[in-house]
Amino acid sequence: MATFKNRLIAFGDSIIKGVVMEQEAERLRYKVNDESVTALCSERLGMEEKNYAKFGSTVTMGERIVDNHLTDIQAHDIVLLEYGGNDGDYSWQDIARAPELMHSTHTPLRSFREIYTRMIRKITDIGATAVVLSLPPIDPAVYFRFFSQKMSDDERHNILDWLDGNLSNITNGHELYNLETLRLACAMQVPWVDITSPFLESRNYRSLLCKDGLHPNAAGQRLIADSITNAL
Repeated sequence: MATFKNRLIAFGDSIIKGVVMEQEAERLRYKVNDESVTALCSERLGMEEKNYAKFGSTVTMGERIVDNHLTDIQAHDIVLLEYGGNDGDYSWQDIARAPELMHSTHTPLRSFREIYTRMIRKITDIGATAVVLSLPPIDPAVYFRFFSQKMSDDERHNILDWLDGNLSNITNGHELYNLETLRLACAMQVPWVDITSPFLESRNYRSLLCKDGLHPNAAGQRLIADSITNAL
């Protein structure tokens, strides 16, 4: 296997951080998988790994993290960027309490585009290679059950009304932001890695997700690592 002189640096949310949900005693808990996406990629490619991803991160938080580590990024580094999952999500508790109001995603699409563009430009201006990742699919029914499990029946009903009774509408924002990652990569002329299709090509992609319907499990992370290493 060839050894690369450049390093693999990751910025993003819990997906690229390697967070999985596991059963511990009588409850589920989140933990960072020892064989995370970046750990697998760096091992396979013979590259040093630095992972600055953060659980729950949006591009707004991500830009601050990138700014804090710009001096650590060197020319010829490969910088993986994975954002959009939290940006395209909603505050479901706010919707449950007031479904009659207007509700926006955590990061409006226009702001997502502008901030992500700035982030990519800061990295490429150093001479590093920014690689934008698409998003893995989610299971809307399982995700709904997960985030609404402590809500009242009335609150769950309010969310369903807001969704026009169709849980698949949960994925609308997710898919919109997923498409935006491709548009951004094309506009900025940087590499884009499709980690969505390998999940959808699976006979049952839901088996590759954790019990929250959101995070890829260990098998799902191996699939993402396969996509990235093949692309690189």
